[in-house]
Amino acid sequence: MRSFFFVCSFLLAGWCDGQSLSDAVGGAGGGGGSGGVLKLIVGGMNVLVNPEYFMNDDPVERSRDIETRLYAGLGINLGSATLDSSSGPAGSAVFPWPGICTELGASFTYRDRLMFSVNGAWTANGHVLRLDTMLQSLYHSHRNAELRMAWHTIPKRNATRQWSFGVGLGWSFQRADERTTHNDGFHSLTVAPRAIRPYIAPELGRFTASGKDRYEISIRWVEHLDPASAWSSTSSFNGTSAVWHGSDDHLALMMRYHLGFKKPLDPTPGTVRPEMPNTLDTIPLMTCKRQRITLKLWDDAEMDGDTVSVLLNGEPALLAHCLQHKPVKLRLDMEYGHNQVQVLAHNEGRIPPNTARGILRRGKGREQLLLKTTRTHGELMVIVRG
Repeated sequence: MRSFFFVCSFLLAGWCDGQSLSDAVGGAGGGGGSGGVLKLIVGGMNVLVNPEYFMNDDPVERSRDIETRLYAGLGINLGSATLDSSSGPAGSAVFPWPGICTELGASFTYRDRLMFSVNGAWTANGHVLRLDTMLQSLYHSHRNAELRMAWHTIPKRNATRQWSFGVGLGWSFQRADERTTHNDGFHSLTVAPRAIRPYIAPELGRFTASGKDRYEISIRWVEHLDPASAWSSTSSFNGTSAVWHGSDDHLALMMRYHLGFKKPLDPTPGTVRPEMPNTLDTIPLMTCKRQRITLKLWDDAEMDGDTVSVLLNGEPALLAHCLQHKPVKLRLDMEYGHNQVQVLAHNEGRIPPNTARGILRRGKGREQLLLKTTRTHGELMVIVRG
């Protein structure tokens, strides 16, 4: 199902190979042929109605400081156009009409808090132009390239989502196009120049807080920094004429699926689980708010073959590692409540006891640790995540 979603997004993004301008004209009683686009929007949205059916929300077994994911996005937008002038006995007006946005890109998330992403996109903005009794549905499409940065809040206890505040900086690339329409006395000429225009896009969203794959839904506003018009249209009907233009600025509701990757197991000198010692020396209780903390261990004295294992809540996080002068870095994901981190010795090296230096980072500075273990005596850290 995840592959199907990405294939659908790729096909939608490829729709931009045709003209950048499309329209349809009809009487005031109907939309004049825009139903095909609406069906495309509704069909694409149905893929994202129930993301839990195709999401891989299994916990990350071996977490990284920076998680890399591919993502695809699909959304609807509402843009605005401007009526420049109107003359004649009848009235004229302009109305927003749903458009569509598609994205394909990659995201890089640092400790589930700061995300940087890059994507390519295709956007079609819709409008309805009314002249007398005639309605003209107009779509203008363009390609996009965007860099986006977002900050994620720490999720509350038992919460499945976290807030996301982001801003994107991108460029829209539109081709030169011209479209002429004649229908029962209605005449229209729409022109779009070739242009590359920068834009800024602040957004607010919700982001799933756990799992290898992530799902995001956000509201964003796209504001082009170039004041020039993206397109202009001139129409006449029954002695009434009007001129419109549009900037392609729009409000969008975006839904993105971030596809994670499984991390291969790091090679270890051994896979033998140590025997539990008779006693555990408990280090004073510590607290944290983060899901992920880091623990570094090394031997800062003579390297005498000290070998240790680390268990997180009874499960191995490091097995039979021979301590070196270069620290080994462990990323430990904390559950809400009490977590136990046990450091156990496989041997006592040539110079007993088995001694390791450590640094624990849990979001508020760092703690220096001196861990002394033997075959019958281990070290226990209790960390409470609130």
